Amino acid sequence: MAFAESCNFEKLNNNNYKQWKFSIKMQLLNLGLIEFVNKQEPVLDAEATKADKQNFELRKAKALFTICLSIDENLKSIVYNIDSPVAALQEIENVFEPRSRARIGALRTKFLNILFLPSDTMSSYIGKISQAAKDLENAGKVIPDDEIAYQMLANLPRSYDNLVMQLYQLDDVNFTSLNIQKSLLAEYDRVTVREKSEARPKEPAVFSIESAVSRKKNSTKEFKERRKCFFCGTVGHIRKNCWKFKNANKMPTHQQRKPPTFKQDELSNPAVFYASAYCTQSMDIEFVIDSAATEHFVNDINLFTNFQKLSSSASMAEGTTNILGKGDVSLEIMDNSGKVSLLLKNVLYAPQMVRNLISLRKFDLAHYSILVKNFKMIIRTPRNRLFLTVPLIDKFYVIKANVIKMQNDSAAYISDKDGIELWHARFGHLNMQGIKDFSKSNNAYGLEHLKGNVILVV
Repeated sequence: MAFAESCNFEKLNNNNYKQWKFSIKMQLLNLGLIEFVNKQEPVLDAEATKADKQNFELRKAKALFTICLSIDENLKSIVYNIDSPVAALQEIENVFEPRSRARIGALRTKFLNILFLPSDTMSSYIGKISQAAKDLENAGKVIPDDEIAYQMLANLPRSYDNLVMQLYQLDDVNFTSLNIQKSLLAEYDRVTVREKSEARPKEPAVFSIESAVSRKKNSTKEFKERRKCFFCGTVGHIRKNCWKFKNANKMPTHQQRKPPTFKQDELSNPAVFYASAYCTQSMDIEFVIDSAATEHFVNDINLFTNFQKLSSSASMAEGTTNILGKGDVSLEIMDNSGKVSLLLKNVLYAPQMVRNLISLRKFDLAHYSILVKNFKMIIRTPRNRLFLTVPLIDKFYVIKANVIKMQNDSAAYISDKDGIELWHARFGHLNMQGIKDFSKSNNAYGLEHLKGNVILVV
């Protein structure tokens, strides 16, 4: 009865050896008998008294008694002829953990195929790898520490790719399973806290003080933002303030005025603005918009135009990456509003990078506005025109684009006399898409035949 009360774990059967092995050691530790199952069984001193000898034999028998009674009736034959606690545990281990090549092969396959499941935490994932390595060691196959570290990084989700690449750049001294474990646990905790913070609903203010004047201003502003133009259909202004309405009523149409005459020599051609023709393209290449990147990075040399070789390095969060060149990358992006073309200038070639990165800092320097809301990143031009909407995919804001290989060195050609910057200034710093829309409206001579995609340079 006393044993049944203290032995509150499941008896050894054909399916629970690992749990039973841990439970029986804890039970012996609780009873103060763990010394009798160590590899070297304790021995009494030659000067021990008769009472000490009797107590020693009694405790040894109690340890064997505890082990034998924690075994299922169908398996007790394993320890029938054993009179030592150490020998009993060794015999059970020989049955359930035999040392053979077949068992080592099975354990090694299990070790190499451990995955980070959706139900796993980082602690449980690391624990599975550590236990598999310990099982191999018990079977006679010791796994080197760096192999355990590699296995911890092998089957992580794609959201850990950047961290994995940084950890691969550690030197041999710091590339240990302990350091890898610390980094993975820290990253998992950081991501978990951020996800919980994003999922938490915003708490309403306890109280607010708002004057009647401020309430009236806010309501007026909200009303103006909801107004819709009856002429162009755009929300945010009315017809009398619509520049399209003003242009339609004041500017003569193409048929109402005489076309100007252009001098047709090689220095005075009409200004022509068009995108350079392209010859090849790479389909559905992923680019991540990264707020931490100070430059654009691409890991495939075949995506470049105007490529120049370099030999340098760039600092990352936990190491450096080699920079082997730089050049331009021309992208064609399918957005909800249609095709958007983007020319990335001075892109660094870093073959060790796992992902292609577009620097959010470059957009900010070009005076673009960025809004992150409802799992989307909305990018607007300096004139507050919608440029691009980027979805959140697997915890990253990812652009899927076709990479265009340009035949010429520049993205656009114009006449020698009139440059695109000059047309940009002539139209009151109108953005490139606005120039193209103006061309399509047939309201200006010399610009009505503009063709090709508008390419924005960042």
